[in-house]
Amino acid sequence: MDIRTILVPFDFSEYAERAFHNALDLAEKWHSRLLLLHVVPAPSYPPMVMGTYFNPTDFEASLRAEAETRATEFVTKVGRPGVPVDVRVVVGDPFADICRIGEQEQVALIVMGSHGRTGFGRVLLGSVAERVVRHAPCPVLVVGKKAHL
Repeated sequence: MDIRTILVPFDFSEYAERAFHNALDLAEKWHSRLLLLHVVPAPSYPPMVMGTYFNPTDFEASLRAEAETRATEFVTKVGRPGVPVDVRVVVGDPFADICRIGEQEQVALIVMGSHGRTGFGRVLLGSVAERVVRHAPCPVLVVGKKAHL
Protein backbone atom coordinates (compact mmCIF):
# COMPACT_ATOMS: atom_id res chain seq x y z
CA MET A 1 0.00 0.00 0.00
CA ASP A 2 1.35 3.41 -1.00
CA ILE A 3 0.39 6.00 1.61
CA ARG A 4 1.77 9.33 0.39
CA THR A 5 -0.62 11.75 2.06
CA ILE A 6 -2.57 11.41 5.30
CA LEU A 7 -5.33 13.91 6.01
CA VAL A 8 -5.81 14.88 9.66
CA PRO A 9 -8.94 16.93 10.37
CA PHE A 10 -8.12 19.08 13.37
CA ASP A 11 -10.49 20.99 15.65
CA PHE A 12 -7.99 21.78 18.45
CA SER A 13 -9.61 19.25 20.80
CA GLU A 14 -7.71 16.63 22.81
CA TYR A 15 -9.24 14.01 20.51
CA ALA A 16 -7.83 15.71 17.43
CA GLU A 17 -4.42 15.97 19.11
CA ARG A 18 -4.52 12.25 19.88
CA ALA A 19 -5.37 11.53 16.23
CA PHE A 20 -2.54 13.81 15.08
CA HIS A 21 0.00 11.91 17.19
CA ASN A 22 -1.23 8.61 15.72
CA ALA A 23 -1.00 10.08 12.21
CA LEU A 24 2.56 11.28 12.96
CA ASP A 25 3.56 7.73 13.89
CA LEU A 26 2.06 6.36 10.67
CA ALA A 27 3.59 9.10 8.51
CA GLU A 28 7.01 8.49 10.02
CA LYS A 29 6.73 4.75 9.40
CA TRP A 30 5.38 5.09 5.84
CA HIS A 31 7.41 8.22 4.84
CA SER A 32 4.19 10.12 4.20
CA ARG A 33 3.25 13.75 4.44
CA LEU A 34 0.46 14.99 6.70
CA LEU A 35 -2.17 17.48 5.68
CA LEU A 36 -3.60 19.05 8.84
CA LEU A 37 -7.01 20.49 8.01
CA HIS A 38 -9.04 22.83 10.18
CA VAL A 39 -12.51 23.72 8.96
CA VAL A 40 -13.91 26.89 10.49
CA PRO A 41 -17.66 26.31 10.53
CA ALA A 42 -19.31 28.86 8.27
CA PRO A 43 -20.90 31.37 10.63
CA SER A 44 -24.54 32.31 10.28
CA TYR A 45 -25.07 36.00 10.52
CA PRO A 46 -28.13 37.16 12.45
CA PRO A 47 -29.90 40.16 10.89
CA MET A 48 -28.96 42.49 13.76
CA VAL A 49 -25.25 41.85 13.12
CA MET A 50 -25.52 42.59 9.42
CA GLY A 51 -24.92 46.31 9.50
CA THR A 52 -22.91 48.79 7.57
CA TYR A 53 -19.93 48.30 9.90
CA PHE A 54 -19.87 44.51 9.77
CA ASN A 55 -18.01 42.89 6.92
CA PRO A 56 -18.55 39.10 6.80
CA THR A 57 -15.58 38.59 4.47
CA ASP A 58 -13.21 40.32 6.89
CA PHE A 59 -14.69 38.39 9.81
CA GLU A 60 -14.20 35.02 8.07
CA ALA A 61 -10.66 36.03 7.07
CA SER A 62 -9.82 36.84 10.69
CA LEU A 63 -11.24 33.48 11.85
CA ARG A 64 -9.16 31.70 9.21
CA ALA A 65 -6.00 33.62 10.08
CA GLU A 66 -6.37 32.90 13.81
CA ALA A 67 -6.90 29.18 13.14
CA GLU A 68 -3.88 29.08 10.79
CA THR A 69 -1.70 30.65 13.48
CA ARG A 70 -2.89 28.21 16.17
CA ALA A 71 -2.49 25.17 13.90
CA THR A 72 0.97 26.22 12.74
CA GLU A 73 2.08 26.79 16.34
CA PHE A 74 0.76 23.34 17.28
CA VAL A 75 2.63 21.66 14.42
CA THR A 76 5.83 23.53 15.31
CA LYS A 77 5.50 22.41 18.92
CA VAL A 78 4.72 18.70 18.41
CA GLY A 79 5.83 17.93 14.85
CA ARG A 80 8.78 15.71 14.06
CA PRO A 81 11.75 16.29 11.81
CA GLY A 82 11.39 14.24 8.65
CA VAL A 83 7.58 14.28 8.66
CA PRO A 84 6.34 17.09 6.42
CA VAL A 85 3.12 18.70 7.65
CA ASP A 86 1.07 21.13 5.59
CA VAL A 87 -1.58 23.23 7.32
CA ARG A 88 -4.77 24.21 5.56
CA VAL A 89 -7.68 26.19 6.98
CA VAL A 90 -10.97 26.65 5.18
CA VAL A 91 -14.34 28.14 6.08
CA GLY A 92 -17.24 25.81 5.42
CA ASP A 93 -18.88 22.59 6.54
CA PRO A 94 -16.51 20.21 8.36
CA PHE A 95 -17.95 16.97 6.97
CA ALA A 96 -18.25 18.18 3.38
CA ASP A 97 -14.85 19.89 3.32
CA ILE A 98 -13.01 16.93 4.84
CA CYS A 99 -14.40 14.65 2.14
CA ARG A 100 -13.89 17.23 -0.65
CA ILE A 101 -10.27 17.95 0.26
CA GLY A 102 -9.59 14.24 0.76
CA GLU A 103 -10.71 13.65 -2.80
CA GLN A 104 -8.98 16.72 -4.28
CA GLU A 105 -5.65 15.88 -2.61
CA GLN A 106 -6.01 12.16 -3.37
CA VAL A 107 -5.23 11.29 0.23
CA ALA A 108 -4.67 7.63 0.97
CA LEU A 109 -5.92 7.78 4.57
CA ILE A 110 -7.86 10.09 6.88
CA VAL A 111 -6.95 9.93 10.58
CA MET A 112 -9.38 11.79 12.80
CA GLY A 113 -10.45 11.97 16.39
CA SER A 114 -13.89 11.24 17.70
CA HIS A 115 -15.45 12.82 20.74
CA GLY A 116 -17.17 9.54 21.41
CA ARG A 117 -20.65 10.98 21.86
CA THR A 118 -23.32 8.33 22.01
CA GLY A 119 -27.06 8.14 22.22
CA PHE A 120 -29.03 11.36 22.30
CA GLY A 121 -25.90 13.56 22.14
CA ARG A 122 -24.92 12.03 18.81
CA VAL A 123 -28.45 12.20 17.44
CA LEU A 124 -28.79 15.82 18.48
CA LEU A 125 -25.37 17.01 17.35
CA GLY A 126 -24.55 14.51 14.62
CA SER A 127 -21.16 12.97 14.21
CA VAL A 128 -18.68 14.39 11.74
CA ALA A 129 -16.50 11.30 12.14
CA GLU A 130 -19.38 8.96 11.41
CA ARG A 131 -20.40 10.90 8.29
CA VAL A 132 -16.80 11.02 7.06
CA VAL A 133 -16.45 7.24 7.53
CA ARG A 134 -19.56 6.73 5.40
CA HIS A 135 -18.65 9.11 2.58
CA ALA A 136 -14.84 9.51 2.48
CA PRO A 137 -12.99 8.72 -0.74
CA CYS A 138 -10.44 6.62 1.19
CA PRO A 139 -10.07 4.57 4.39
CA VAL A 140 -10.66 6.42 7.66
CA LEU A 141 -8.98 5.68 10.98
CA VAL A 142 -11.06 7.07 13.85
CA VAL A 143 -9.12 7.54 17.07
CA GLY A 144 -11.44 7.30 20.04
CA LYS A 145 -11.23 8.92 23.44
CA LYS A 146 -9.75 5.81 25.05
CA ALA A 147 -6.93 5.37 22.53
CA HIS A 148 -3.46 5.45 24.05
CA LEU A 149 -0.51 7.23 22.51
